[in-house]
Amino acid sequence: MKKIIKSVIFTIIFVILWRFVFDILWLPKNSITSFYKEPKNSLDIVYIGASNVSSGFNSVLAYNLYGFTTGILAEGGQPFATVKYLIKESQKRQNPNLYIIDLFMLTQEADALNKGDFRSTIDSISFSKNRYDTINETLSYTNIEKKDYINYYFSFLLYHNRWKNINIANFYRRQIYKGYWYYQLSDSQSQEPYIWKNEIIKLSNKNENILRNLINYIKQQNLNVLFVIPKRGYWSPGQEQLNDAVSIIKEENFDIINFNNIDDDIDFTTDFYDYDHFNIYGSTKYTLYFSKYLDEHYNLLNHKNENNYSSWQKIYEIFEQDFQNETGITIQEYIKDYYNNIN
Repeated sequence: MKKIIKSVIFTIIFVILWRFVFDILWLPKNSITSFYKEPKNSLDIVYIGASNVSSGFNSVLAYNLYGFTTGILAEGGQPFATVKYLIKESQKRQNPNLYIIDLFMLTQEADALNKGDFRSTIDSISFSKNRYDTINETLSYTNIEKKDYINYYFSFLLYHNRWKNINIANFYRRQIYKGYWYYQLSDSQSQEPYIWKNEIIKLSNKNENILRNLINYIKQQNLNVLFVIPKRGYWSPGQEQLNDAVSIIKEENFDIINFNNIDDDIDFTTDFYDYDHFNIYGSTKYTLYFSKYLDEHYNLLNHKNENNYSSWQKIYEIFEQDFQNETGITIQEYIKDYYNNIN
């Protein structure tokens, strides 16, 4: 009996230690892993895209303003081929009123996969058939041989030697506010206003196929979807291909917003961290504009007085203090100035 008890205790300790080591060495600390922590059927919106989504839309600020909840499934360089599968992954836990899909990564060719960026996304998805399917389709557009897919199926095979390079960064967790995180202010990242051109260059066959497959899935599932193109700095490769994507989306009768054609008071000299990411000022302005639009155009619930959503207000209050620490002013002051400028 004592041997059995010792074996059980050893197994429990081993599992706990293994989970701790796995979390440090292999599990990304990002918006996708944060998404899994939300209770089932608690999100009104699921917003999918790359890093400009997770650093652009402040989900806790939107909640504080209008009471709706937004889950963010976004990671840097996230291939557009993963969008359909991230929708499928979200459907396991959530039944949102609206999906928002950022089109930015259609400016990247599907066969020019950044392996590190893809790993950050795929390693965040729970082990399942859907994870397996995500890997298979995304890699099918590349020249990666099928025999090497196994390194993506099982992260340990690629990362088992990472302990040799462990450092303080492995223990550091970026503050993630319900999927949102901000870029700090930078005096060196002043941008020039970008004038959106109407020229159309056709999407590559692979990227068009990915987009049409996504649209077909959305139709099959009868999902409510809004496509968006984020505001960019002066350098915008692949913009003409996005115009082709817009044509396809409009032909399929889906809503789309190109924020490059909207006057939302974004200041290109103060509100960008780099050419395609807002800093904390820019993301606040973007959220103020977009959350108001969403509240006015979609049937979203206000959960501000519901006890089950108290964590959203608590995390907003953490952001509120962090905003003041970063900028030297309160978020209330900044919002007041914003509305004074646009009125």
